[in-house]
Amino acid sequence: MFALMFVLLGLGVVCLCYRQLHQTSALSVGMMEGSYRDTLECAEEDITDKVVFLEKRVTELEKDTAGQGEHHRAVNLLSLFPLRRANALEEQLKEQELRADQTLLEEIKKQRELLSKMEREKSIEIENLQARLQQLDEENGELRSCVPCLKANIERLE
Repeated sequence: MFALMFVLLGLGVVCLCYRQLHQTSALSVGMMEGSYRDTLECAEEDITDKVVFLEKRVTELEKDTAGQGEHHRAVNLLSLFPLRRANALEEQLKEQELRADQTLLEEIKKQRELLSKMEREKSIEIENLQARLQQLDEENGELRSCVPCLKANIERLE
């Protein structure tokens, strides 16, 4: 970009000098020398001014480019932080989901074990209660069979 500016500057100077030389060729030789000196002085001043202007412009463009580069790097760094944070949070979320799934499976397993234990205890209690019921039925039968004997004894004693 800078090289292109200097090439264009050089072409502009050459064209300017050629125009001025062409215009002065029509004048007399005496006038030509004085005019040529004036033209060269003017051309030198114009060229110097243009070179100074272009140097300033190149410096400004370099500063702008450097500033934009810094700004671009700063924006990239600023955008990297939220991106990295989001990735870290996604990883944490995945880990927590895995832990939650594991905890849920463990809890389901514990609940199933507890339920089967309670069912075993219930069936044992039912068996015990049935055995007790049968025992009480037998005792009730024995006591009923004793009732007529006891009534007879009461009547005899009365």
